[in-house]
Amino acid sequence: MGNLTEKITRRTKLAFATGEIGDNLAYQSFSFLVFTFYFTYVKLDVRWITAGYIIWSLWNSINDPLLGWISDRTKSKLGRRIPWMIVGTIPLAAIMILMFTPPLSSSNSMKFLYFLLMLFIFDFAYTSFNVNYNSMFSEMFISMEERSKVGQLRIIFAIIGVTIGFVVPTFIIVDLTNQYDYDNTQSQFILNGVIAAIIICIAYFVVIKWGVRKPPEFSNDAMKTPSFKDSLKYTFRNKAFLIYLIPALGTWIVIGILPAVIPLWATHVLNITEENSILTGVLLLITFLVSGFSTPIWVKIRQKWGARMTGLVGIGTWAITVLSFYFAYDFDTALITMILNGFGLGGSLYFYDQCLAEIIDEDEINQGVRRSGGYYGMINFVIRLSGIINFLMIGIVFAGSDWETYSPDPDFNTLVGIQFLLSVFPFIVLIISFIGLWFYPIKGERLKENRKRLTELHAKKRGEKI
Repeated sequence: MGNLTEKITRRTKLAFATGEIGDNLAYQSFSFLVFTFYFTYVKLDVRWITAGYIIWSLWNSINDPLLGWISDRTKSKLGRRIPWMIVGTIPLAAIMILMFTPPLSSSNSMKFLYFLLMLFIFDFAYTSFNVNYNSMFSEMFISMEERSKVGQLRIIFAIIGVTIGFVVPTFIIVDLTNQYDYDNTQSQFILNGVIAAIIICIAYFVVIKWGVRKPPEFSNDAMKTPSFKDSLKYTFRNKAFLIYLIPALGTWIVIGILPAVIPLWATHVLNITEENSILTGVLLLITFLVSGFSTPIWVKIRQKWGARMTGLVGIGTWAITVLSFYFAYDFDTALITMILNGFGLGGSLYFYDQCLAEIIDEDEINQGVRRSGGYYGMINFVIRLSGIINFLMIGIVFAGSDWETYSPDPDFNTLVGIQFLLSVFPFIVLIISFIGLWFYPIKGERLKENRKRLTELHAKKRGEKI
């Protein structure tokens, strides 16, 4: 029997994984720099910023699932996914620059409106590429073996994107948290955005040109995709998916809180000065490097015990190690903290795509149509929802310590609050995530039966005899 994954060369797999460079550079640069820039440089009140993220996320509750559904129904010579990947590329590159050009001389309300506009444009462009890129992963690579191999490549390339996103800004932006109010700080943020935009365009060109293809199994699925209302109904009736949302949301809450708060933590808790600003990026990089180097361990756990167990071990480990943030007080203790956290992060990142691919497989078996875009669109909304939760927590903590508007000399209560945001808060979130993943049902015999039925379904779609 033919198998699509047998026809995919290693060059195609490498080109596909290259998309992780642009994807992670865009998202991590956004997470790492936007809050810091608007809070410390634009001096937008944290309550305005929180309100912006809430409005943005409410819109995403419609926008992200809708974009996923539209991609599932798209009919073109390039297939369902590739047109939308092309649509998202240039706007995403542009927004990496435009997000740092707000009207500084305007009122707070105008700064807020510009900030909100940047959030909306970023989300449309990022979702257009990301939802369809991730959908292609579950559609191009069907077997567990291929998903494990490509998943490992994706993490390697993701580390490259994260490295650029976290380290390059610390070389370019001298005063990352605007302690000294230099005249050239904004131009340094813009220069960093230009570099990010160029790299994103190159990475996305590689993946679109050489890394994606139209799987023949799904050539007619666009015509059979249910209406938007029915698609949402099927998605929210999927118990495995609803259970999966608990650890997925928790993972993204913790992933998101790190780059958002660590610049302030490094400056005010660890006392990293402008002369050593690169150390802030190094700390974040260390966590993601350890995460990447730990991937072979997670691959073996996934191959032996499945995606669920990979996530349980990863999240459980991370829940313990994240508490070390509370005891880090200088660069040396912070370095140990970031190394410890990298291992748990690796497992949490690895299970994420693997479990969702299993859910999409089972949904295709039940519905007869592969709806990857609908599921990834919903997951993108969950990622934005994690941003709401994070910035609500940041807003509550900063308002509680009278740090709503940035000043370069926070008091003791604010410093404790920053440590709480990086330790106790993520610990609680990860414990809830662990409990949720424990009940994830696609495992054992159910998973084996799904693999068998999926192979038969794809053979039928290709017109092969079983």
